[in-house]
Order: sequence, then C-alpha cells, then structure tokens
Amino acid sequence: MHTFSTILTALMLLAPPAIAQEFPVSSAKAEGVSETSLAKLDQLIQTLVEDDEIVGGELLVIKNGRSILHEAYGMRDREGEIAMTNGSVFCVRSMTKPFIGASIMMLVEEGFLKLDEPIAKYIPAFDADSTREITIQQLLTHTSGLSMSQIMSADLYALDGIQEVANMAGGLALEFEPGTAFNYSDQGTDTLTALIEIVSGISAAEFVETRLLSPLGMNESACVMSEDHPLRERGCSKYGGVRGNWSKFWSPDQRALFPFFLGSQGLYSTLKDYARFTNFLLQNGNVNGKQLLSEKLIRQALTPSPYPLGATTGFNDLRVDYGSSFTLWTKESAAQENNNAREVVVFGHTGSDGTHAWVFPEQDAMVFYFTQSRGTLSGLRVEQVLGELFLGQDAVQNLTAPPLDPYLGYYWEHDDDSYRAIIRDGKDLALEVPGKAIIPLVYAGEDRWSLQPNPALVLEFMRDETGEVTAYTLGGKTEYRFTPSAELADANELAALIAKTHRLDLIEKLGPIQIVSELEFIKLGMEGEIKTTLAWPNQYLFNALIGAEFENIAFNGQQVMYAARNKPAAVVVGTRETEMRLGNPWARFGDWHQWHVQLTPIQRLERGGKQLLLLRAGHTSAPAPTLFIDLETGRVLGEDTMVTMDGLGRIGQRIRYGDFRDVSGMLLPYETKTLYANPMIGSSVSTVIEINVGVEVNDGTFELKE
Repeated sequence: MHTFSTILTALMLLAPPAIAQEFPVSSAKAEGVSETSLAKLDQLIQTLVEDDEIVGGELLVIKNGRSILHEAYGMRDREGEIAMTNGSVFCVRSMTKPFIGASIMMLVEEGFLKLDEPIAKYIPAFDADSTREITIQQLLTHTSGLSMSQIMSADLYALDGIQEVANMAGGLALEFEPGTAFNYSDQGTDTLTALIEIVSGISAAEFVETRLLSPLGMNESACVMSEDHPLRERGCSKYGGVRGNWSKFWSPDQRALFPFFLGSQGLYSTLKDYARFTNFLLQNGNVNGKQLLSEKLIRQALTPSPYPLGATTGFNDLRVDYGSSFTLWTKESAAQENNNAREVVVFGHTGSDGTHAWVFPEQDAMVFYFTQSRGTLSGLRVEQVLGELFLGQDAVQNLTAPPLDPYLGYYWEHDDDSYRAIIRDGKDLALEVPGKAIIPLVYAGEDRWSLQPNPALVLEFMRDETGEVTAYTLGGKTEYRFTPSAELADANELAALIAKTHRLDLIEKLGPIQIVSELEFIKLGMEGEIKTTLAWPNQYLFNALIGAEFENIAFNGQQVMYAARNKPAAVVVGTRETEMRLGNPWARFGDWHQWHVQLTPIQRLERGGKQLLLLRAGHTSAPAPTLFIDLETGRVLGEDTMVTMDGLGRIGQRIRYGDFRDVSGMLLPYETKTLYANPMIGSSVSTVIEINVGVEVNDGTFELKE
C-alpha cells in the first residue's frame, strides 16, 4: 500500500500559520443576548455544583466571535481541594471524533481517499465476509454495523497501537448489514484513525497536530497526555457516578489512560481551544484568510445520515441526528421539494466524561460546557436554557414543587402489568421502572412533572373528587395507583420460606464456601471469571477478573470496601455502599431481615406457568430492589435493581437465576443471566463451574488493603 507522506509533508508546510483566536470579552447586551437567560444559565451550573450533580465545571459562551460568559465552578480535584479555574484541561472523550472526521475529509479533498471506498482496501483484516463491504463513509456515520468497541476490557498498554485496535474488528459479526441502521461505534472511529496513519505515513496524532491543532492555534490541546506533559498541571481529575455519589477514577499524577492516540476519545483540550476548532467549522473552513478545508466538505460532514442517533435532548422539537463524526440537532426541512430532508439547527458533540459543545450557525453562537463528572445528564438541562437563549424556545420555569408525599406509591396499567413506583430519590421526585431506570421528575406546574433526561415528555397526575392522586398519564398511557393487598403474603413468613428453601444457614456448620463462575458479556465479546466467598454469618468477598480489568468487593460484617484497576482499595459509603452491600448471595438467598430494613409484597404475577410474587426490599422513600419469588417452590428467581457503574452512572439490570442445584443441602443457582438497560452493555451470563465447601479463610480475608 502506497503512502503519501512526502506529498502530505509539503501540504503541511503550506498550511496557514497558527492563529490563536482570543474571542475578546463583550457583554450579553452588546451582542443582543438576553441578560436574564444568560444569568439563568450561569446560575444553573452553580446549582448543579451545589446539588452535587457535578463535581466541577467550566462554561464558555461565545456570540458573534466574542466571549460573553466564561466561568468556572466547583472543584478540579475534590480530595486535593483544588478549585476549578478557567483554562482547565479536560479529556473531551468522544468530542475527539470530529477531529478524525475533519482529518478524513482533508484526505478526501486532497485525493488520497474516497468516501465510498471499502476500508478493506487499506486494512487487510477487514477483507472478510462480514466486514469486506464496510465503507469509509459508513465508518464516519456509524452505519457500518461495527459494535461499540473491542478494547473495553483490554489493557491498552499491552497493545502495539491503533493499528492493532483497528485489526480487532476485521471479520467480526456485525450488528446489522452495513448501511442499514445506526450504531454508535468507537471501534469505527478508531479504525478511521488507523486509516489516517496508513494513508499519510505518519502517526494520526502527528497528522491531527500538524493539520488542525497547530494551524488553529490550539496550543492547549494534546492527542496524548504524556507523563511529563505541561498541560497536566491544569488537568482535571476524573470522577464517575451519580449525583451525591462521585468517585475519583483518575488524576493527573497517574499514568495516562491512553498510551497512544485513540481517535474515538483521546484528545485533551481547554474550552477556548475547542472553540477555535468549532469556529473554524462555523467560518466554513476559513482560517486567517486561507481555506483549511473546503466549505463543500464541511457541509457534507454536517449533513445528517439517513438514520437518527436516537438520543434525548433538551432542545424542544429538535431531533438528534449524526453526520460524518458530528452530532446534529435537526428539524424538518421547510423545503417543499424534499420533505424527508432535515435542517441542521445546532451541531457539535458530547463526551462521556461530561463535556459538551454546541454551535448555533444561524445565531453565530457557540457554547462549551465541560465537566469531569462521568455519568452526568446535566447537559440536557443546559440545552433547555440554551433553547431559550438562542432558539426562542419557551422559557424554563423554576417552579417550587409541592409536597411529594401525595404522589408516592405504586402504579400499574392493568393487573398483569409489572408495577412502576413514584419514589423519593434524594430530595427529588422520580419515576422508578424496576430494573430499567430511575427517572428524575421536575415540577412543571399543576400536577405536571417533566422527565429528565427528556424534558419534552411530561408525566401528569390525575386526582379523584376528593383530591387524592389516583393515576398518572405518560406518552398516551395511563398507570393506575394501587395499594398492595394485605392478603398477598406475610413478609416475615415469606422471608422464613426463602431461608428454609435456600439454606445458606448451613454455612455456619459447613464452613466458608467459594463459588467460581465463568462470566461472559455477549454483546461486548468479553469473558472473565468471578470468585465469591461466603462466611458465616454475613461476610463475603467478590473477586472479578475480566481481561485486564478487575473488581474486588469485601464486606467484613461492618463495612464495605472496594478496589479496581484504577481505584485503590477504600471504604465505600453512601448509595454505592448500599448497592454493593445488597449485591451478594446473603442478601438474595439468606436471612432477609439482616439485609433489608423493610419488605413490601407488591403484587402477584403469572410468568411462564409460574405464580410469582414481586417483593420490594424497601418502600417509596428511596430506590429499592424488586425480588421475584416462586410461590410454589420458595425459590428466588430474579431481581430487578439498579447498579452504579463508573463512567455510565446508574444502570438498570434485570437478573434472573436458573439451574438450581443442591450443594451440601443448600439450593444455589448455577446460572445467572443479567439484562442491562444500557444497550451498549447488552447482557451477561454467569455460569458456576465449581463450588468448594469448607474453604480456609484467614484473618483479613474479608477486608481489602488500603
């Protein structure tokens, strides 16, 4: 395969010199922006910090090429008590993808690539039945059928580089036939990153630096955060979790997360630097009077693909689409000759660590909201205010919510329907769909509550003539409130039945047991092993190893400790501690009274010829697991619950137990299937391969060394 490094080097020498646009300071009034709406945006970010929705953040609003708001909020590193400041350096994660898209377009413009060419022409690993027809254009638009990623469990430091990452996808089974649907794929972008190297003859990092970062004056950006990089001094520590429960998983004094440039997620940048990139697009590719990329190819990059992204948004009446490595917020085109066309109202991208960029072409405005809080959904609330600020959408009203207690309770559509719950989630009202989601509700007035993360959806409560809440409507469906029947079951008798059926109390005489299981994440193509050790009366140790990743959880009867590859062992508190404490066999098959403060039988259902009782291990004062009990056998057959995952936030999971076998008088499941509410994860299957009874444990076995 020929490369064009000599030609490209010459082209780089012709690139326009660096010009760092400073975006001079102006005011909202001078630039024709509502001062009230801008102040509302500023206050929103401050409130997000105060409510612990985010650890810290930085906000930059540019109108007509001038900065009208630039503020920092909260902490850059909470444990080190380092405040966030303007000019902080963030890993922008998926906001790296537009740089790869622009780089590919440059190679197309210079005649080195064609968008309709198969990637197999350049990467031989793709010359296989399943991947041979994938084109460069399909990789850009995430319509190739490739899965999310092949490196989620890999040790990047053990890989040779981006070429090895690209080769991992060659010949894999696809999600769908190329060009027939949308599936967001880091793997696709990393494959394009490898393509840049193959065609140019230089590293993708060098290409991006010389063709984009340098000409745009992006001197505060880096493709790889080396250990001695000067930007580390302003780098933000990374946090994962949910509101009120943030856990640091990386800090600037640790080795780089990515040892080589991942075009899917590797760029580090400041808000002003990223603004220089989006402004180059807003100016149709013109930099310092020279055309860095043609207006035609920029328009092509910002053209929606046939398949929408399917994401929620705070922009009313807009749909989220995807172009060639750009996120697009669109509306139906007014052009009569093409009723299927979509008009781009906003373009930009988001990053999974909590970074966001929005560009409003018609308004000549750009907004950058960066946090280091992985898992936050606060960007959707920011979009609501931006819709008011720049798109003339209805003003966001901050109404004082009425007392929440009248709404709390259990709801269903009909008797055969699994229940929903209106609960307290911290200080807020929320809709809980067991095993799927906990959706915050924001008061919109007169018994109406908007859903976050989709404010366009409104849940409206109904009342009877006495004023009592009897139902709610949502999306054309009505869920009716009900009170669980006292005749369903006695919670104490049910707990005794479970203990008698599964007999974990035998561990007191048998001694500690160790359960060894194989684990497979089917969609992700990941495999691993789990070892669970149980000792009387309630101690447990959970050790999971999946590829290069590991996770250890220990409970010594008093406190929970947790450790992972990027997290040293530490005591866990708060919501995460509750999740980890209840996520073990003792809490599911043992004496429930030791683990659950309240047991509430909710309803009886028939599923697969079995009479099942749904029991909620809690009330409506907080989220709680729902257990499925076979009334005939007394077996626990499943659990619908929530789990907090670093980087993904709170995820619903539906766990089902099967293949029960006798183990020294105990009844234990040999198969556990889990369906995750996040489609990127899909499902997992855990299969027991060995159970050892009477294993030896030492002092400190159920504690992790800090």
